[in-house]
Amino acid sequence: MNTDLKQVILRLAAAAGFERTGIAPAEKPDHADFLDTWLAQGWHGSMDWLERTPNWRKDIRTRYAWARSFLCISLDYPTELPKDLPEGSVLPRIARYARMADYHAAYHKPLKQLEDQIIALGGPGTKALWYQDTGPFLERSLAASAGLGWVGKNTMLIDPRRGSFTLLALVLTNLDLPADAPLADHCGTCTRCLEACPTQAFPAPFQLNASRCVSYLTIEHQGPIDHDLRPGMGGMLFGCDICNDVCPWNSKAAKTRVKPPTELNDLTLNTILNSKPEHLAKRLAGTALERTGDAGLKRNAALVAGNTRDETALGALEQAARHDDAAVREAVYWAYQKIGGRGAKAALARAQKHETDDTLREHVITTLQQWVD
Repeated sequence: MNTDLKQVILRLAAAAGFERTGIAPAEKPDHADFLDTWLAQGWHGSMDWLERTPNWRKDIRTRYAWARSFLCISLDYPTELPKDLPEGSVLPRIARYARMADYHAAYHKPLKQLEDQIIALGGPGTKALWYQDTGPFLERSLAASAGLGWVGKNTMLIDPRRGSFTLLALVLTNLDLPADAPLADHCGTCTRCLEACPTQAFPAPFQLNASRCVSYLTIEHQGPIDHDLRPGMGGMLFGCDICNDVCPWNSKAAKTRVKPPTELNDLTLNTILNSKPEHLAKRLAGTALERTGDAGLKRNAALVAGNTRDETALGALEQAARHDDAAVREAVYWAYQKIGGRGAKAALARAQKHETDDTLREHVITTLQQWVD
């Protein structure tokens, strides 16, 4: 085994700014076969890409027969809000990892550099490929195999020295590097994460029904969101940190702040709801919030306004009520009901005149008939 080469590679990873790196064998990780059960249960929701080539996810050697080792990398991300936030900023309503420039772009260059360095160090015939959320891998299980932590009851990787506010990346190589020892599970009897989940997305410890998770609902899911799950979304606009927030191990997370892009720092619910699609896209460029698109973010903003009974959003909601996407309009009508009062009822009555979807229009009429101030 290449013990000396491993140490050189680990030093290069540290020099590139990666907080922790471990080595795992390119083998099927523990519990990989649970992926079949998870998919069969439909817990992946509409994330259809997870159904593709499940055998690659369970054992990457079915795709790359040459694979021998994983270089597993974890990266800290900010846990603290910046000081002096503008009034009405939605930054506190965004998951911590998304409060900065998109990490995919931020770490592309150092990961590619590390890949090139491994190939150069290994010599002729050496192969290496870097990935960050872009390939068929069970990253958390692999990182646990590499000794970077254990997979907790909330299915997050928990590092005993740094908690779970970490991003993961990896480099796959045909170099046979000495593996690091996995860590024991230290969740013990604690169930805070399971109890705190507002949408009850954990059917059992170590199992996540992603189709109920607030992160999935606000980022990956397109179209209307199940009415039963909306109250649990609370004021979250993009993603969710609740199961991380309550984890005792995150008392050890690095207390770091980041200066968000001004476009995020100054973003408000009203701005989101009022903005033209092209203007909103320009503001979100280079951030993780691009993933939801205009319709997804406006839908989320309307649901936040409804959950928080934000009367100051009524004018902006009325602008969003003219959106081309029916799911946005439906979310606006729902928000009117939750906000209540004469202003919201009047806005809903005006919306009836412009609604072109027959089913939605009937819903609006019924709601107005049953409205109780």
